[in-house]
Amino acid sequence: MIEEVRADLLEFMADTGTKQKQIADESGLSTAVVSQFISGTYTGDNAKAADTLSKYLRLAKERLNVVSYHRFYKELGNTRLVNGAAAYAHKHCEMTLIRGDSGAGKTTALRYYAENNAGVVFVTANSTVRTGRLILQEIAAAMGKSCIGCNIKQTMDTLLKALSGTKRLIIIDEADRLSLNALQAIRDLNDIANVGIVLAGNNKLYTQMLIGVKGGEFDQIRTRILFKPMVENNYTMDEILGVFPDIKKDVAAVLMKKANSNSLREAIKLYNFGVELSNIQNITLTGKFLVSLDEEAY
Repeated sequence: MIEEVRADLLEFMADTGTKQKQIADESGLSTAVVSQFISGTYTGDNAKAADTLSKYLRLAKERLNVVSYHRFYKELGNTRLVNGAAAYAHKHCEMTLIRGDSGAGKTTALRYYAENNAGVVFVTANSTVRTGRLILQEIAAAMGKSCIGCNIKQTMDTLLKALSGTKRLIIIDEADRLSLNALQAIRDLNDIANVGIVLAGNNKLYTQMLIGVKGGEFDQIRTRILFKPMVENNYTMDEILGVFPDIKKDVAAVLMKKANSNSLREAIKLYNFGVELSNIQNITLTGKFLVSLDEEAY
């Protein structure tokens, strides 16, 4: 069994390009154990390691066969709006704010822009990245600049040196999580380095700029942002058919209702789950079947 797992693992790595570190991260074994097991030099419990790696391979191979039953539709109204806002900020080295409903495709559209245009830096302000120092370090890391252990001034100086005169675009997703201090640091990048900035998130940041308790403190941010497009979960039948090609009218009607009442993200999840389950049960996917799945989920 040990030799079979070793051979199977080597073949999987060669076919998929999967690295030892990824295997270690996903299997729960250390990188050293994976490396030594592959080379045949592991002195620990090889049978136990082989069992763990065999289980990893079974799931990893199943993941390769996961199919997404929707497609990225670049003509989606929200996608065109988001890409237009990003292009404006990029071309003119301005700040734009893309705001609106969750699940309406902001992140997907922005990643599409980043992947299809040169000079774009994409970062996400997650729950642990809120302050000026941390968001600047995220940007530096995305640019391949090491600022570990640097204070905010050192990080800012590194970025200004790297960005000045480049006319690049920095996209910050989930920007509503940023503190005022972080937003002011981002404004400095726009002001001093003359790079485009896209802030994307929900309506929280926009509301703070207009009527928040600290509204006055946000004035320097607000007055720099002319273009503040809002995306909404409001879709036409043509858009639904663009995202879900070759579906029947009753299925499309259910998905459009789900997308407009909840979000496009939830409609996509519902459809993908419906297709998988209908394949397992060997039945035809219908709008009625999707409705029943949606009702059972609650």
